[in-house]
Amino acid sequence: MPIISSVASASARGYGFNGNILVPGNSGVLTSGTSYTLPLTSGTTVNILVIAAGGGGGGGSGRNANYDGFNTGGGGGGAGGNAYVLSVPVVPGQTISYSIGSGGSAGSFRDGVYTSGSSGGTGSVTTATVDGNLVARATGGSGGTVSPSGSAGGAGSYTVGTQLSTPTAGGSAPGGSYSGGVGAKGYTITTTVGTVLGSLLSYGSNGTTYPQGSSSSNTPGTGYGAGGSGGSALQSDQYNTAPLSSNAGLAGAVFIWWGY
Repeated sequence: MPIISSVASASARGYGFNGNILVPGNSGVLTSGTSYTLPLTSGTTVNILVIAAGGGGGGGSGRNANYDGFNTGGGGGGAGGNAYVLSVPVVPGQTISYSIGSGGSAGSFRDGVYTSGSSGGTGSVTTATVDGNLVARATGGSGGTVSPSGSAGGAGSYTVGTQLSTPTAGGSAPGGSYSGGVGAKGYTITTTVGTVLGSLLSYGSNGTTYPQGSSSSNTPGTGYGAGGSGGSALQSDQYNTAPLSSNAGLAGAVFIWWGY
């Protein structure tokens, strides 16, 4: 029975089966492309995790309380869902297909009652397919609504596979605060070979928003599938307009691992 000494920083064991060798490893986090070809040392089963994209933040308002109560910003976008599947049969060297969801669009700001602006877009789904069979599918987070509603976008979910971590909704814009709602936190993926399933996903951070009078720009949540923050409300001819813009949601990701 052959022994493999090490791969990268992790020790790896090799097992003979049908003339092949299994070396525990992973694809790294996949954020682009549409397929991944397994190494010849992947063994005959793999595990797959998919993360969908986050929703965009709702548009803010360029006119505040002096104009019909537009002193509440747009809502924050929700995080994308996630799903995993274990022990999917494969042939070493086989190609696995996937589709990575793109983040929901940022909502455009309105000019009080004079223009309508728009809510944030919904994040796209992320899927993984093996031998033509859909094995994992997660759905995107919803976008936050435009000012002055400022309602939060809901979290995504999953339709194929099993959820690993609970996705979070965006934040509603605090009423009358001139700020938008924060974008939902996304996920980080631990790529260290040997990491157990329960420790594979961690949460990022929520986004940030700034009120009228600030010169800082709003930021989305951090991590794969995070939501975009909503735009703030301010009087655009009197204040710095940096906080007025909302953020798009962040794209999803795929992770494939084997042998552990």
